[in-house]
Amino acid sequence: MSELEFLHALHVDTLRHDGVNVAQGPHELFQTSTIRALLGGAFDGDVTLEELLAHGNLGLGTLNGLDGELIVIDGEVFKADLDCRLSRPPGDALTPYAVVVQFDSAHPSRVQAITGPLRAAEVERRLWPERDLPDGPEAIRIDGHFESVRLRSVPKQTPPYPSLAQAISHQHIHELRGVSGTMVGFCFPDGLAGIEIVGSHLHFAGDDRGRGGHVLDYTVREATVLLDDGTQLHVELPGAVAAPDRGGGVDQRALRRLER
Repeated sequence: MSELEFLHALHVDTLRHDGVNVAQGPHELFQTSTIRALLGGAFDGDVTLEELLAHGNLGLGTLNGLDGELIVIDGEVFKADLDCRLSRPPGDALTPYAVVVQFDSAHPSRVQAITGPLRAAEVERRLWPERDLPDGPEAIRIDGHFESVRLRSVPKQTPPYPSLAQAISHQHIHELRGVSGTMVGFCFPDGLAGIEIVGSHLHFAGDDRGRGGHVLDYTVREATVLLDDGTQLHVELPGAVAAPDRGGGVDQRALRRLER
């Protein structure tokens, strides 16, 4: 995809915390910080979860110090601890990185029923059969029953912060079997490589909201996938984070190894 085509597909703007009340319309994504900053150990942010939820009802992220994995479903936010147990964090908790969108489950851009068993890579090939990635960012919601879901969370970090790769090297991995639940997240195109994780990024919460976390892999038995095309991306930059450079020198292959 050319840079010109990408700019036609998505408008990206950046703002500081004093502009966090930017108007939010349908299909507009709101993000705190950038993946490049997170890779470098920028684990402190200045946006509260209450502020985050004002911009979207579906999404994912983490808390300051990488204190758990955030899952936002139907306007409710959950935190997966090191054992992938879910709890409800307070609204004044801060996030150094999160992405949300106002997701209308009743009117998605696309709906696809999936019958398995199918692994994550096979599901993605069905969602985007004619290309590796969508032309623009897409929000994803997958509701269904899974033969297995492989999850991870990482220990809370303390200053001076390590790099994200060093933090993830201490991850805890858990596998849930025969579980029903919801996966939420996003798939981002190549044009956002300096800002985002290129490809799909999903977090999971079980129907009972007991376990969840960052999704490493899964096998779906039966599910419904809802996709929503993003039109704009508002990126809030904490004080210590520089404006993003699209493309940004981020090694996406190395990043995907960290994510999967």
